[in-house]
Amino acid sequence: MIDTSPAPSTNRWLLLFSAVVSFFAVATTFFAVPPLVPELTTHFGLRNLQIGLLVGAIAIPAIFLSIPLGAAIDRWPPRAAGNAGLMIMLIGASLFAAAPSYAYLLIGRFLFGIGGLVMNLLLARLLTEAFSGRQLALAMGIFMAVYPAGMISLFSSHSLMLDTFGWRGELAVLAALALLAIPIHNLAVPRLNSDQPSPDASTAIAKPTIGRPLMMLSVAWMLFFAAFASVPTFAPQWIGGGQRGLTTVTLIMWMALVLSPVFGAVIDRIGRPEVWVIAGLVLLALTLGLMAVGAVGAIVAMTLVGLCAAAVPTATYALPARIVPAARVGFAFGFITAFSNLGTVVGPPVAGAILDASGDWFLMWVVLAALAGLGAVAAALIKTKAT
Repeated sequence: MIDTSPAPSTNRWLLLFSAVVSFFAVATTFFAVPPLVPELTTHFGLRNLQIGLLVGAIAIPAIFLSIPLGAAIDRWPPRAAGNAGLMIMLIGASLFAAAPSYAYLLIGRFLFGIGGLVMNLLLARLLTEAFSGRQLALAMGIFMAVYPAGMISLFSSHSLMLDTFGWRGELAVLAALALLAIPIHNLAVPRLNSDQPSPDASTAIAKPTIGRPLMMLSVAWMLFFAAFASVPTFAPQWIGGGQRGLTTVTLIMWMALVLSPVFGAVIDRIGRPEVWVIAGLVLLALTLGLMAVGAVGAIVAMTLVGLCAAAVPTATYALPARIVPAARVGFAFGFITAFSNLGTVVGPPVAGAILDASGDWFLMWVVLAALAGLGAVAAALIKTKAT
């Protein structure tokens, strides 16, 4: 058995820095489609449904591979797993940048999704172990803040990169981020001896069990992503398009960037992360409902969605350590990731199809609000060890 936990000499803050760099590479390519909708539509003749599929393609591998990969991550050497994940990301991002047709765009997103999935599960596992019992929610808050930081950086620099490099060159710059992350990962995660025993080795081989708390967390996480992933995809158009639409949507991520670590520190102090998940989903449902009826302006709407983007992911990533044994954390992250990516795959295409069919925004926002509301109901059924 191979130990996947960081060696005692590993600096947990260096590990967190490495996780931030690697996850930044994941985040920027994850959000690469919305800013490039005009260019991709012109070059490949895409409809809203195809744009939604392109957004969701990056999450398809996680639907099928998250659970087995999550269980495997509990046993794989972390340095080798990280190197493999980052290399697959680099290949997928490079193919996406050079794609001659829509099919190659989908394949590139799909491959990148496999590598990004490996990194997501691996880094969540390593951070949970390194910060277990001490500032775990804070570390996860910082980790979750990387996603909004990636979106903000990309959306804010999009016009400059597009004018300077063209849309393919912009995608090539994003691919280079995965290359940059490789040496940092190798510095932060030491090589482990193959004969080093794993803690709880006997438990780690046992068949994983799925209880109600993990299942309800997974359903809530899935419905959150089904609703949330559609907002940055289509809200720029809802706001009016152009750089103004992109800039306004970045308010979501500014809120998440600033508040995720803050919420993490608060959760470390007061506990009850499941309550934060419920509150975030309720707020998301209400906000989408107000957007549907035109009762809220774009700036206020994106700010409220940003509060949800800070609360729900931070609290969700702090929960597996509270609902499964330590030897099952990798499996638990794999399980919830399978569900969240199912939401990401289904949400934007369905939202795009509704928008294509209805021709207005009301029905799309209402359906997404209903999904968020159902997620809050699922989250209310979570019971942790701490409660």
